[in-house]
Amino acid sequence: MKRPALSLPLAGIVFLAGLLAAPAARAQVPDKPVAEGKEEGKEVAPKVEKPQGPLRKAIHAVAHEAGRYFSDTVGMANAPAHWTKSDWEKAGGFAIVIGGLFAADRSLDRAAQRNRSDFTNHVADATMSFGGGDGTKAAIAALGAGLIFRCPELRDTGREALEASILTALVEGVAIKPLFGRERPNRSDGRTDFDFFSSNSSFPSGHATQAFAIASVVAARSKGWVVPTLAYTLASIVAVDRVNEHAHFTSDVFAGAVFGTVVGRYIVHKHEREATGAPSKVALDVVPIRNGLAARVAF
Repeated sequence: MKRPALSLPLAGIVFLAGLLAAPAARAQVPDKPVAEGKEEGKEVAPKVEKPQGPLRKAIHAVAHEAGRYFSDTVGMANAPAHWTKSDWEKAGGFAIVIGGLFAADRSLDRAAQRNRSDFTNHVADATMSFGGGDGTKAAIAALGAGLIFRCPELRDTGREALEASILTALVEGVAIKPLFGRERPNRSDGRTDFDFFSSNSSFPSGHATQAFAIASVVAARSKGWVVPTLAYTLASIVAVDRVNEHAHFTSDVFAGAVFGTVVGRYIVHKHEREATGAPSKVALDVVPIRNGLAARVAF
C-alpha cells in the first residue's frame, strides 16, 4: 500500500501561514457575478511572480540535486530487501569469486610484478587518472556542455556520471574501506592482511570503482556497442594499472569494478523509470522558500 507523503514541520508551518494570511472571501450578489480579475467595478491587476535571481536559482538547483542524491542512496541501501532469487544467486556468485581471488591474490600479485615493464608503466601513467580526478572532471565537462548546447542526453550523462562518482567515493571512503581495513600489497608483501576498522584502504580499489561507475553510466546512456566498449575498456585498463602499480590486489579492483558498475547502472535505470512516471520507493523533494528550505519525504 502506498503511504501518504510526509512533510517536514517547516513546510507545514509555511502552508498554514499561507492559509491564515489569505484574504477573507467577499460576499457576492447571486445575480451579479464578479468577472475574473475584477472587484465590483474596479480592475484588479493580475499577480505577477517575481523572477528568481541567480543565487536563488543556484540554491534551488543544489537543493534539488541533494534531494536526488538522498533518494538514490536510500534506494540503493533498500534494494536488497527487494531482491529476487536470481539477485541473491548473483550476489552469492560474486562472493565465491571474491573468495577465490583472495586465495589467489598473492600469486597474482607476484605475477603482475614479474611482468611489469616500462610499457605497462607508461600505459598506467597515461590512463590511471581516469579513475581519479580526470573522470570526475570529464563528467562535469559533459554536464556543462549539455547545459550550454541544450543537449539533454549529454547533460544527463554528465549529471549521472558525476552523481555515481560522488556517491561511490562517499560510500567507499566512509564505510567500506574503513570496515575491511585491508593493507595494500606494497606494504604487506603480497599477503592478504585485513585489519578491520583501521586506516588501511586497499579494498576495494577506489580508482577501479570510479572508472567503472562513470563507464557504466556512459555505456547505459549510449546507443550501439562502440561507445560502451571503449568506456569499459578504458575502465578495465585503469583496474590493471592499479595492480601494475602494486597499489591493489586483483580482488580489490574486481570488487571496485562490480561496485562501480552496479551503482552507475542503478542510477541511470532508476532515473529512466522516474522519467516514464514509474513510482519511486523513496523520494525527497527539497525546495527553497522564503527565509529557508522546505523538504518533503514520500514513501
